[in-house]
Amino acid sequence: MLSFNSPPSSPLMSSPEQSRSARPIPLRLPAVASMIVKLRRSSSKAKEKEYPIESSSGEPQTHPVLHGEGVTSARKVPLQDQRRFLCRNGVDVKRLLRTIRGEMLEEAQMIGANVLVDEWWTCYIHAPKRDGVYKVDIRYCASAARSATADPQQPIALGNARSVPGLMTVIG
Repeated sequence: MLSFNSPPSSPLMSSPEQSRSARPIPLRLPAVASMIVKLRRSSSKAKEKEYPIESSSGEPQTHPVLHGEGVTSARKVPLQDQRRFLCRNGVDVKRLLRTIRGEMLEEAQMIGANVLVDEWWTCYIHAPKRDGVYKVDIRYCASAARSATADPQQPIALGNARSVPGLMTVIG
């Protein structure tokens, strides 16, 4: 049998004092807007400190398969490519480096070379604009040479490449 003299055990049945302290504080539109602006400013300051994202291959390097006596010709032709990409929703630096290196190798083949040696690159990813577009500046330098060994078809020091996660779309 249920006694009405016992204190309420259900959380729905509470004293008037408890129900007053448990009520949510009503928020007004100006207060909410002010909080959103403060949050947005603090997150944008954090983003500004992170950018530009820099990565580099370091000192000029040649792929290990191209090292050794007589593997590459003594004559080397310096090549350089510097580009700005506009990428939306993310940045895949490894893919951009492969693109630039592939085009440099085609240029080297037009002058009679078949490998790239003494390679190095730098990459700067600038903070995205409101529409999610990143500016990516890449500089790739290498020397074209002749070799009896095939070119490895891959940029050096790809492990150093820092990217922005997301599905990258190159728009310019």
